[in-house]
Amino acid sequence: MKEILLVEDSELDAQLVFRALKRHRLANPVRHIRDGLEAMNYLRQTEKVAAIGPGLPGVLLLDLKLPGMSGYEILESLRQRPPRAQMLRVVLSQIGDVHMIKRAYGLGADSYLVKPLREDDLLDLIAAFPGYWAFSPRHVTAAPTSSLRQVSTSR
Repeated sequence: MKEILLVEDSELDAQLVFRALKRHRLANPVRHIRDGLEAMNYLRQTEKVAAIGPGLPGVLLLDLKLPGMSGYEILESLRQRPPRAQMLRVVLSQIGDVHMIKRAYGLGADSYLVKPLREDDLLDLIAAFPGYWAFSPRHVTAAPTSSLRQVSTSR
């Protein structure tokens, strides 16, 4: 089961994602990093140990506005490194400008969700990209939805 790497500097937005994943019984381990440089260092380390350990995360949930290094810079770096090509790259951003969204796709984003996030859009994302997610068999009671809005999906 591959890890989900959540790169998000807003604690509130990160908690919304954690709750939505839990409600929908995703069992993938989630690592939360709040800084772009720290995230890039983590990805470099996991790439180095991929041969002996669990390797790179299967899913990257990436904010664009981050301290240290922007999400765009992270996408650019990932685009230049073929071993990371199998990682699902999903942008989570408040930036809804069509030019900025196209830029993210041009840098290798597979999907782009505009915040505030709606939970239904997270479900659509999961359905659009099967194979990246592991589900827990336990029953989870539905809770009120949060706010995840999906702009579009590629791949």
